[in-house]
Amino acid sequence: MTGIREMFEDAAEQPPPTRLLADEVYGAGRRRWRRRRAVLAGGGAAVATSLALVIAALVLPGGAGTPVAGDPSPGTTAAGDRGVLPGDGIVQWVGAADVRHSYAALSTCSPERQPCRKTVWQLVGSDDGGRNWTVRGAPVDVAALAVVGPDVLIAETLNPATPGAPTLMSSRDGGRSWQAPQAGPEVSTAPPGHPVLCRPVPGTDSQSSVAPALRSCGLYAFDPASNRLSPLANRPSLVLGNLLVVPGASGRLWAPGLDQATGRPAVAISGDGGRTWSSHVFTDGPACGTDGCVAPKITTGPGTDGYAVISTFSEQAVHRYTAATGWRRATGVDALPLADSDLGSFVTADGSHVLYQGSGRDGSGGGYRFWAARGGVSGYRPVELDGLPSLADPVGRTVDGLYYARDPATGIHGSTDGWHWFPLSRR
Repeated sequence: MTGIREMFEDAAEQPPPTRLLADEVYGAGRRRWRRRRAVLAGGGAAVATSLALVIAALVLPGGAGTPVAGDPSPGTTAAGDRGVLPGDGIVQWVGAADVRHSYAALSTCSPERQPCRKTVWQLVGSDDGGRNWTVRGAPVDVAALAVVGPDVLIAETLNPATPGAPTLMSSRDGGRSWQAPQAGPEVSTAPPGHPVLCRPVPGTDSQSSVAPALRSCGLYAFDPASNRLSPLANRPSLVLGNLLVVPGASGRLWAPGLDQATGRPAVAISGDGGRTWSSHVFTDGPACGTDGCVAPKITTGPGTDGYAVISTFSEQAVHRYTAATGWRRATGVDALPLADSDLGSFVTADGSHVLYQGSGRDGSGGGYRFWAARGGVSGYRPVELDGLPSLADPVGRTVDGLYYARDPATGIHGSTDGWHWFPLSRR
């Protein structure tokens, strides 16, 4: 099967099996936990949500409430025929570096193995666009996982003996083996191909006064060739916590956090690899709760624009960045329904900004709803994404333009334009 249309038709005939119900209930609870953690900790990047941001994030026709389908025609994909994921565990996470290199993490829990740690995952990977999948190393107990290169992954691993103290590990062979990065000398900038990681500053136990539950971090350039982690000489004057990898796209680093003086959501941008930073504080965003503000989630697309999404239990806001205008708040977002799940977003190949959220107030109402805006900073309207399963989340984009999302049943789904989707794996 090589035609995208055939992939769409085949996917429509194979809905997720009903045995996933209990695991999806757990998944919804986990999303609610992430939301509460973000409120307390200033918008930390939890396992799945952060991973949609790693490799990187409008006015539609039609009447109010009328779904508008995306119109770009899908191109060809390097995925080819779908390969079978090894193992039968629930797909807990997916990531991709480019159209050829994709990864999935499968739960090692089963009805026969109870109780078990739901954070122990078996990593599998594909080096040929999803045609073949192989097991990568032994199961790993992880707090966060990110793809930063075709064969390079970063993980925070957990040790039950030391809860709350994850260890940074790297893999440079596609997840087959893991090592702790070595300390490198201070550098003034992160060269191209050196992702910037956010790590707790050694030797300090201080916490932020604007986010008491959040320990701010320093920025480090990771060199995959030498497996060294070097501190950046300069960092933005924001509270940057709970990030694993600082989002990077279009020659810029986008560091979300909280303003040190006011505690308001803020974003710092660097166009020179972290040598200098320009910060913006969102003073017109959602009101902060009693536990403090929530840091924005950053989304970039194929162009140079960026989007900052701020969502709380009572309000949601989107700010768009362009080089010409800087940051401006989008209108119409406050009309979208609220849910306890995070408000995610991505930018399609034609520049549309798409928002998505769980359909229930508790984020577990049977799937995701999508809204999109085109050509500006206002006018979000309901849309449907052709071929994307209702439970697929979150949506990420690789540097060469492959969109990907996690489906708990089949694994990873891909798209060349963000509108039309096809499976890159099967069970």
